[in-house]
Amino acid sequence: MRPPTRISLLLVATICWWLFCFPVGAQKNAPAFRTSITGSVRDAVTHRALERVVVMVESADSGYSGQAQTDTSGKFGIQGIPSSVYVVRVRLPGYEEMSQPVDLTVASSNYLNFELRPKPGNAPSVVPPEGPNARLNARIAAVPDKARKEFTKARELWEEAKDPQSIVDHLKKAIKLYPRFPDAYVLLATVYIQQSKPADAKSALDQAIEIDPRLPEARFTLGNLQNSEKNYADAEKSLTEGLKLDGESPQGHYELAKTYWAMGRWQDAEPHAMKAAALQPGMAPVHVILGNIALRKRDPQTALKEFQQYLRLDPKGPMAGGAQSMVDKIQQALNSPQ
Repeated sequence: MRPPTRISLLLVATICWWLFCFPVGAQKNAPAFRTSITGSVRDAVTHRALERVVVMVESADSGYSGQAQTDTSGKFGIQGIPSSVYVVRVRLPGYEEMSQPVDLTVASSNYLNFELRPKPGNAPSVVPPEGPNARLNARIAAVPDKARKEFTKARELWEEAKDPQSIVDHLKKAIKLYPRFPDAYVLLATVYIQQSKPADAKSALDQAIEIDPRLPEARFTLGNLQNSEKNYADAEKSLTEGLKLDGESPQGHYELAKTYWAMGRWQDAEPHAMKAAALQPGMAPVHVILGNIALRKRDPQTALKEFQQYLRLDPKGPMAGGAQSMVDKIQQALNSPQ
């Protein structure tokens, strides 16, 4: 029998790191101490989220300091920049440019809301473009005004990562005013997951699916919950059903990739991880999956690129320590004689 190679030993180390160190809901549960500028960009007229908007950060001392692009929910995030005073600029063709100052010497993180106003002659269409936020806006347009206002307030607090209990209170008011409100139940379940209340989350998701069986977000959130409970067979079913309803959801593909990886089915995980990365280039955790898959394929060069990409996207993130360790080990293995 041939002795194990350095790359083979890396596979064992990688699998152990993945199983024991991968956090549930990695994108929401950031470390307490991280320097970051996050926020959202919306249309000031329709209030819909604006996707693929370039957000630039400039320092008074050194000029250009970084940039990000909004995702499908209009959110952006820039992490790991030095403590300094910055100007954050948002530019989108057809809209007035906006900027806001940020002082990271006072607080290590800041959340910014941008409401872009269309330029004269560029008024947005009354019908929003296709996508999950367009569907959400269309659905809540039919909700009674008081319930819709409670939901909108809860959604804003959630996007700003503020006061989970207030979010729950607003959502419960929305549901009391309009019991057949599946989106309110989905957001309520998401908050319960963050609060480590799986039974309450499952109950809320069951209500959402009963009201609207064709709501993909309910299936994806249920799959996330089932993944966190290591109920991978049911997670596969929930996420597959969700992707039948919305095959272009980066979160759906990412969650299913996690499911298949945990089940030892890395060949099935790969296309979903690749799809998630293509749909949402700023999704950092998916590159950890792709890095692990590359090692299973005995492709350390690709694995190295994927772990490095994670570190570029989220240098202070919850998996940064493990990713850096893998980068160091792979580089050592590649530079050593076999």
